[in-house]
Amino acid sequence: MASRPPAAPSPQARRQAQILAFQAALVARDTNLVECLMGQWVHRQGMGSVLALSQELASAEPEGWSWWQAQQSQSAQLDLSVGADVEMEAEPVPERLVPEVPARRLEPQVPRASRPAPASSHPAVVQLRTWLPDQESVRAA
Repeated sequence: MASRPPAAPSPQARRQAQILAFQAALVARDTNLVECLMGQWVHRQGMGSVLALSQELASAEPEGWSWWQAQQSQSAQLDLSVGADVEMEAEPVPERLVPEVPARRLEPQVPRASRPAPASSHPAVVQLRTWLPDQESVRAA
């Protein structure tokens, strides 16, 4: 007798397994894994559940969660400082230096087939084609 495949874990069991994976990633201080797990969490549970997750992880792994919060704030500060540097470096180009380009309408490029596609050999398509007139009979008319 064939054996049954193992039953899929329940949603609650999957959620608990993901929380345990979060805790292990926080203990290991693995930034990439925490980001990956956070993306999976948001994808599966939604943005509304992130606050509850953060509270649960903060109570279960307070040191790891405070490390993660510090990583997030450092990343946000770095993003802001890099964005400010880029804005300061960019200088506007005077209008007299910008060449005038005539507006040209771009037509979509459709590849041209050198010959028609081969006919399908599916029986239903072949049967339907018997109802269509031949090109020779159209020319004769």
